Amino acid sequence: MSRIVQLALVGATLAVALPALAAPPAMTRDEIIARGKGVVKFSYWWGHGRWSTTSTSHGSCSGSCPSCSHSGSYGADCSGFVAKAWQVPSAISVTTDSHPYSTFHFENYSYHWNAISRGSAKKADAFVYNSNGAGHIFLYESGDPWGWVTAIECKGCSYGCVRGSRSVSSSYKAIRRDNIQDFADKDGDGVADGKDNCPSTKNASQADADKDGKGDACDTDDDGDGVADDKDNCPTTKNATQTDTDKDKKGDACDTDDDGDGVADTKDNCDLSANKSQLDTDKDGKGDACDTDDDADTVADAQDNCSLVKNTTQTDTDKDGKGDACETDDDGDGIPDADDNCKLDGNADQADADKDGTGDACDDDDDGDGVLDATDVCPEDPDPTQADTDGDGQGDACDDDRDGDGIANASDNCPELSEQNQDDADEDGVGDACDDDLDGDGVFNAVDNCPTVVNPDQKAGIGDKGEACSGGDRGDLGFEEPGAGGQADEVDAGCACTLPGPSRGQPLAGLLSVLALIGLARRRAR
Repeated sequence: MSRIVQLALVGATLAVALPALAAPPAMTRDEIIARGKGVVKFSYWWGHGRWSTTSTSHGSCSGSCPSCSHSGSYGADCSGFVAKAWQVPSAISVTTDSHPYSTFHFENYSYHWNAISRGSAKKADAFVYNSNGAGHIFLYESGDPWGWVTAIECKGCSYGCVRGSRSVSSSYKAIRRDNIQDFADKDGDGVADGKDNCPSTKNASQADADKDGKGDACDTDDDGDGVADDKDNCPTTKNATQTDTDKDKKGDACDTDDDGDGVADTKDNCDLSANKSQLDTDKDGKGDACDTDDDADTVADAQDNCSLVKNTTQTDTDKDGKGDACETDDDGDGIPDADDNCKLDGNADQADADKDGTGDACDDDDDGDGVLDATDVCPEDPDPTQADTDGDGQGDACDDDRDGDGIANASDNCPELSEQNQDDADEDGVGDACDDDLDGDGVFNAVDNCPTVVNPDQKAGIGDKGEACSGGDRGDLGFEEPGAGGQADEVDAGCACTLPGPSRGQPLAGLLSVLALIGLARRRAR
């Protein structure tokens, strides 16, 4: 089968397989030419259409097409190139390989193009011929459509893709792509010069931030804030003050993190004060870094003696400028509150008389006797009876002169009975004022017939007195009774225990002797 017949069959098959599609994207003539120029220097690659605006790997072709061979990733044949420059049947990147039509289609069909007279050909139109299975197509840039023109084309294996002058034979016909924006467009941005807010500067988006009718692309003050774009830290956002909190050269008006703490302003609880931790002590939604009352106790941080701990009363026991609410030693006695038995009362010695865990400095009953210190006659000595012998307001338990006679208990021979002369007849260490056996003979004063004279035998004397303290002693004969004439021997004052005589005195004397012995035993026991 001849090459011509093969090409004809391929063209016929493709003609049936390719239905018309929606209109290709709108393009200006300049856009098409600019896109087409990108193929220059790339290799001829039969049946393909692909190039790059950045790659220098143009590929290579050798042999005679369609039996030619190609190496590399980029290149195009004549119809693959024009289809890609025109973006038919639809928008496509130049780096994506595609070959939707052959010269047969461009010559014989009108999917997205139409035939025009050669004389009316304009920039970005194409010239095509296909005859007897052979054909060619190129992109027209300028020149005489009947003579010499400037063209962009993928010319063949030995030529590659080029831009240059060439003649146009009568076998070519002119065709024009659909949806060309055919108007004056000096900057080639697809916007007619009459409607372009920057006619000499390409700006297809026509962005105009300050709505002054002059596009941002050619406006020296895009946001209209009076600060030239080249000096404006937010060129498209009005900010005449040029405030830049974090000094990153991006104004707060257009900075999404004004304080530069890594937390976006929309989530930052202090968007103008750096606080990466986002600490918010009082959970009021305002971070501590910018909150004037971090603990929300109504006392401003500048005056608050515990700025991070709520303490409306501002109590400061030790007056050290640090409130008790955040102080570890409230009373400033050098003992941490956790270990202090009186954390609000200075007591470095930690004295605790009653060992109840509450120090004396703050204990209202230091001795733990159940009587409050305020009324306790001995606040540091347990004494629930509150005895106070001398009534001086100082209890006996802590009074060193219980009887108030001016003699200390340790030296007083009657510590509980006032006796300033300290008499002690029997020299037994117990003063006469409180001694129940003054003469120390073992017989209590109450029954002793001679309480101040030692007479443990209690031998009878005159009257109620014992012999030891009575005069006129006649030995074994006892005492003489008065005579009939009323005269008698004089005797010492005192009382006899019984009348003289062997039978009357002996029983009583025996009884008194027993009592004396009992008293002596008790004294010794004492």
